[in-house]
Amino acid sequence: MPSNDWQDPDDRPKTRADYRREQEQAEKDFQERDRKRVQVERDYARQHGNPSDDDPEEPDMAQRVKPVDTKQKRLGRRLNWAIFWLVLLILAVYGILFFL
Repeated sequence: MPSNDWQDPDDRPKTRADYRREQEQAEKDFQERDRKRVQVERDYARQHGNPSDDDPEEPDMAQRVKPVDTKQKRLGRRLNWAIFWLVLLILAVYGILFFL
């Protein structure tokens, strides 16, 4: 029966050096995969170009941001009014409780 549930009974505990070697190898493998992925993405972008330049139906950034910006401003105004009324009500309750 293993003393730890995360360790197989036939496995010996890893030394710090073994663990570091495994971590370094995993990091090297990750860097290599990432380098290959970036290269493939660059090659794909070169072959296929930028599709948003050729697509006339794609709205420009200003048109897409404007509705969100107006919604944000309206929501901010409503939030400010809600805070104002809450502070006013808190002061009214405090005044009623303190002076009665």
